[in-house]
Amino acid sequence: MDETFKYPRLYVEAPLAPSAEMTLNKNQAHYLKNVLRKKEGDPVRLFNGKDGEWLGRISSASKKDMQITLEKQLRVQPYTEPVTALLFAPVKKARQDILIEKAVELGVTDFYPLLTQNTEVRKLNEERLTAQIFEAAEQCERLSIPKLHRLQKLDTLFKDWPDTLPVFACIERFDAAPLSAQAGNAAIFIGPEGGFTQEEKEFIAAQKPVRPVTLGKTVYRCETAALKALIVLRS
Repeated sequence: MDETFKYPRLYVEAPLAPSAEMTLNKNQAHYLKNVLRKKEGDPVRLFNGKDGEWLGRISSASKKDMQITLEKQLRVQPYTEPVTALLFAPVKKARQDILIEKAVELGVTDFYPLLTQNTEVRKLNEERLTAQIFEAAEQCERLSIPKLHRLQKLDTLFKDWPDTLPVFACIERFDAAPLSAQAGNAAIFIGPEGGFTQEEKEFIAAQKPVRPVTLGKTVYRCETAALKALIVLRS
C-alpha cells in the first residue's frame, strides 16, 4: 500500500526536478525539525504549483537550516483547471479564517476581496492571508496555489472584468433563479455581513458578466454562503 500520503507536505517556490537540492525557509525547517521531529533521511513531499508533487529526503539538518534532495515525481501537474473565483467582502478574523481555508479545499483558484458599503473589515493583512492559502493547499493536497488579488472597491471591479468569466452573484431578497452547477470557468460573488444595499444590488445586477442567483430562503452568514455556493457550483 502506498503510504506517501503520511509524509509531511510543503510548498516551495523553487523549480522541482530529479536530484534537485533546496534549502527550506526558516519556518519550514523549524516545523519539520522541532514540531514533527524529523531528521536526516526522513521523507518529505514538496510542490510549487507548477511542477507537480515530488518526493524528497532531508539531506542536511543543522540548527540554522534544512536541505532537501528530490528523488522522484509523485504526481504530475494538471495542464489546465477551470477558474473558480470567489468575490467576497472581508469579515472578521475567525470567520475569514474559515472562509479562506475551506474555499481553498473546495477548489477556489482566485480570491477577490471587495469593499462594499457594509464591509466590516476594510484593511487586509495580505501576508497573513497568503500564508493561510499556502497552508490550506498543503493540507488538502492541492497541486495549485490560489491567487490572492488586491483589495478593491466594488465599483471598480467590473471595469476590467472579462465578459467570458460569468459572475454568479448571490443576492439575498432579490428576484433571481437558484444557483446551479457549472462546468466551465465561473465566479461566485458573496455579499458582506448586513448584505448589499439596494443601490449595490441594482448596480451588480446591471453588469454584463453578472448572473444574479439565490441560495434559497435562508439568509446565511458570509462564510456559510460562500461554501454552500462553491459546493453547488461544482457539484
